[in-house]
Amino acid sequence: MRQSARMRLLHLEQSPVKRQIHELKVTATLKHIEKVKQFVVSIAEKLEFSPIEMFQIELVVDEAYANAADHGSECSRDKEVHIKCIIEGEKLIIIIKDFGGKPFNPDFFERIADKKTWGVGGRGIKIIKEIMDEVMYFFVTGQSTTLYMVKQRRAEGEEGSESSPSPVIALPFSLDDIPPIPT
Repeated sequence: MRQSARMRLLHLEQSPVKRQIHELKVTATLKHIEKVKQFVVSIAEKLEFSPIEMFQIELVVDEAYANAADHGSECSRDKEVHIKCIIEGEKLIIIIKDFGGKPFNPDFFERIADKKTWGVGGRGIKIIKEIMDEVMYFFVTGQSTTLYMVKQRRAEGEEGSESSPSPVIALPFSLDDIPPIPT
């Protein structure tokens, strides 16, 4: 092992940031959406996010889980969706993995979200990318889709914190147009 690599390894091992890892596995049906949101929110509360950030996290999880269960796994009772939350310092990392294995182009859906004029739906990816600090998709064709998201807790007075003006998310539709999720 080269000296610089050894030094980096030692630095990582001595890092003062503790990680807390929490996992939940549910069948890929929309009936678990509340359970998944409650799971993630209960973990996010440990970081003492502001009320607006908590709302944003809940909205993102609602969108991400619905996409994984409905589009990724076609709401199949034979498939699971895995949710992993990692607290790392002031960061909440949320990983949602479905096992439908259906690749798609998230950039395409983000681009059409502004132009779409038909019906409801099709804007979740755009909302997720606007709210979260980091968003990445990983595909294994025929096996799984993994969504990796990071939300950094803002210090008071920092942009996006409670003492700052609330961020405005411009939605190209009315929230009243969204039908309730069937149970």
